[in-house]
Amino acid sequence: MTQLKKIVSALHLWLGMSSGAIVLLLGLTGCILAFEVEIKSVIHPRNRQTEATAGQTLSFSQLMHTAQAYWGAEKPVSTLELYNNPAKTWHFRAFKENEKSGLWYWEEKKYYESLFIDPHSGQIMHHENSEFEFFRIILYLHWSLLLDTAIGQPMVGIATLMYVLLLLSGLYLWWPKSKKARRKRFWFRWKSGTGIKRKNYELHSILGFYMLSLGLIIALTGILWAFPWLARQVEVALNQKQQPNANIVTKPTSFPYNTAQMDPYDAILHDLKSQYPGALGYLFYFPKDSQTAQINTLVRFEKVYETIVRTYNTQTGTVMETHRFREQPTGTKFRAMYYDLHVGSILGLPGKILAFSASLISASLPLTGFFIWYNRRKGGRKNRKLTKGD
Repeated sequence: MTQLKKIVSALHLWLGMSSGAIVLLLGLTGCILAFEVEIKSVIHPRNRQTEATAGQTLSFSQLMHTAQAYWGAEKPVSTLELYNNPAKTWHFRAFKENEKSGLWYWEEKKYYESLFIDPHSGQIMHHENSEFEFFRIILYLHWSLLLDTAIGQPMVGIATLMYVLLLLSGLYLWWPKSKKARRKRFWFRWKSGTGIKRKNYELHSILGFYMLSLGLIIALTGILWAFPWLARQVEVALNQKQQPNANIVTKPTSFPYNTAQMDPYDAILHDLKSQYPGALGYLFYFPKDSQTAQINTLVRFEKVYETIVRTYNTQTGTVMETHRFREQPTGTKFRAMYYDLHVGSILGLPGKILAFSASLISASLPLTGFFIWYNRRKGGRKNRKLTKGD
């Protein structure tokens, strides 16, 4: 073994020992998050499905009143997520940040609750304390190890950076030296007499090789998430290479609804549905300050690059601004796509399957790597004992 290979081998070992437990945790939680939407629809159908699939929908103002009456004035509605699919419930959220955060992620918010309401009957289908919801906990395990973001996220980011170095150093250590060796090492060639140690080694090296590119995409987007300052620098760098687009923001001058006769929120929803009838759904981000006469809405489509942000005046319903995702500069678009790249949803179901597979293999690498080290160490001890006995 050359001197360089010895150094890389030692680096690979100690990086693995230092980050293995976190990489294992991130891989397992990543598997779950890749199919979060699909799993939720199976285990919580009542939360997200209504009994009626057609018929008259209650007005926005009526459903908003139902949600606000449940929580009371001390917990104003923060966001609303609704779908064009009439079989879906409306998802209201109320949350408030804590003025002072503590050690754990639960201390970041004063409260975070959800209501799922049937838009046809106005019935509250489910109330949820979202801070203790299973997938929320899985998300924050993945995000910050259940620690406060300022504490846990850098730890996750450093472990993920180590994982990138592990992938690259592992490739260097494993790469076959000749064509003859390459023909034998790119797939499993197990026989009846193949030992468990050899199988473990090939599971570690061959699976690691085949998920290398996917693992790097997942890891690098995770690093950009973990270090917001780095994400901002990447965004600025990519944006500087592109000329500003004058059509990024459009300001429509007309609004077809009379807000003197219709609640402004009802008018805003009517406008969104008439302008974007093919959307999956719409999100409303209500202002924190009741004096703020402005609301941001997000129009969601199957493809993230079709997303539209539309800002309205809450008193008159008039459209103030429209931002189309596809017209944003490259850096801004890239940053907005981090999550979809990270979980594979940017490619739909095939992308999620790939992300799930890469996460599962990533979770296995610290385990198979540990057994490679353990077996070698155990073998080395046996050899030393035999030498002493001789």
